[in-house]
Amino acid sequence: MKKIINKYRLVSLFTLLILCSCSDEFLDAPSETQLTPTDLPDGITAFDGIAETMYFEPWFTFNDKFLIAVGDMYAGNIYSFDGAYQQFRDAQVTSQNPILTEGYVSLFSVIDQANNLMSLVEERKDELPEDDYNSLIGVGRFMRANAYFYLVRSFGAVPIVDGINTEPQPKRNLVDDVYKFIKSDLEFAAENLPEFAAKRGFVTQDVAKGILAKVHLTLGEYSESASLTEEIIGGQYSLIQQFGDLFNSPENNNSAESMFALQWISLATVWGTQNTNQAYIVPFGSGITGGQDGWGVYLPSISLQQDFTDEDGRKKATIMEDGDFYPELLSSEGGFTYEKSLSATSANFRKYIVGSAAERTDVFFMKTSQNTIILRYADVLLMHAEAKLAGASSTSDPSALNAYNEVRRRAGLPTKTVLTREELFTERRVEFALEGQYFFDLKRRGISEAISVISQQEVGFYSDEARTELVSIKITPGANYFELPIPQSAINTNPSLLEEPVPYNFN
Repeated sequence: MKKIINKYRLVSLFTLLILCSCSDEFLDAPSETQLTPTDLPDGITAFDGIAETMYFEPWFTFNDKFLIAVGDMYAGNIYSFDGAYQQFRDAQVTSQNPILTEGYVSLFSVIDQANNLMSLVEERKDELPEDDYNSLIGVGRFMRANAYFYLVRSFGAVPIVDGINTEPQPKRNLVDDVYKFIKSDLEFAAENLPEFAAKRGFVTQDVAKGILAKVHLTLGEYSESASLTEEIIGGQYSLIQQFGDLFNSPENNNSAESMFALQWISLATVWGTQNTNQAYIVPFGSGITGGQDGWGVYLPSISLQQDFTDEDGRKKATIMEDGDFYPELLSSEGGFTYEKSLSATSANFRKYIVGSAAERTDVFFMKTSQNTIILRYADVLLMHAEAKLAGASSTSDPSALNAYNEVRRRAGLPTKTVLTREELFTERRVEFALEGQYFFDLKRRGISEAISVISQQEVGFYSDEARTELVSIKITPGANYFELPIPQSAINTNPSLLEEPVPYNFN
């Protein structure tokens, strides 16, 4: 009997989570608690369940600490007193660091699950219309490419695990080959994903083009990046009016600006499907969550605070400063007024704070359903400006200025008639603070320029209650700063990771 397949009609996403609790288990003999394809509701396939979970479950420990620790703290956006984070704060990360290990394992879990999805789709190809087949493979290759993009920028040479060659202890592959592999996956996704998402938050051809544009930008391939961003600008995505709405209310998940986001679900009885970031961000002792979490682990660095101007409409939505009033937080108590004594850097983050369980039905201890945005339209605009700048110190290119100024207008800032390199990267820093981008932006500037920027950043703290006595800390990156160490646990499992990288066999 021929099955009628509807890719995106899921009756209950939670029911299908068990398909992917361990990426290899689905292809094994089913247990009593597993759904098999014959158990699924009419119109729902195992492919749908696995594809849907690709948007959250395997990314969990990557999002839990690694993304912000590497993307923001390691580069000087965040100060922290807390445990394993201090190695990122001080730019002295060791191979035994648990946050490093969790992120590495999580990203390879994404890759493994993407390969599993594609393997299952190949095995059951005859049951799928061609468009559905290509789209599902496109989802797998898109997710795999994103995981590898984070891996190669963070760790350098890593093994390419393609789901075909199944060496038990694969060697690392050349960085150039990893990027070539990423491009191939994204180019396929850009051709074969749907032009428009059948469900809010699902990836499209333009989303794949956006990530591919950033890959080209990372490699200094400016014309290729500019061409791709030009194809996206003015299309189906746009800036939303209120910057803060992107991060402080799950009702605004998957807005017109959000292109690719991790789709979290805060089910009270399930661990590993939710966004935990609020627990680390909320000022300690503020009572904003109404529970036992809210530890103020992430504090805005003094350097980051200095890059915001008072006129910037993003400032209050990103960081809390002394006297800032937030009527939407602790609303049952009349709102929340921030006091600088809550933080050793005289400020806390506002971004990604949703609120308390008393005021929301989707908030629990260390659980919210607020999406983590990986790519949004503002990024495409600023990537376009950067691509048109093409490594120069300044540009008057009209399309670069139009894109750059669109982001500034939303922030309530005056437009520019000339765009400098320094202005562009400062804009990116304040626009994407706490979104895991700053380290990769710095790395893209080139090692010598990045070292100069980092070494001048004030990342210290205030030692007194009045927040006037600065204990200055400035970091001068070492030679190995721009490639994090491979986790020791991965090396223990696969000693060949210590060997020199080898070419990947693209045949």
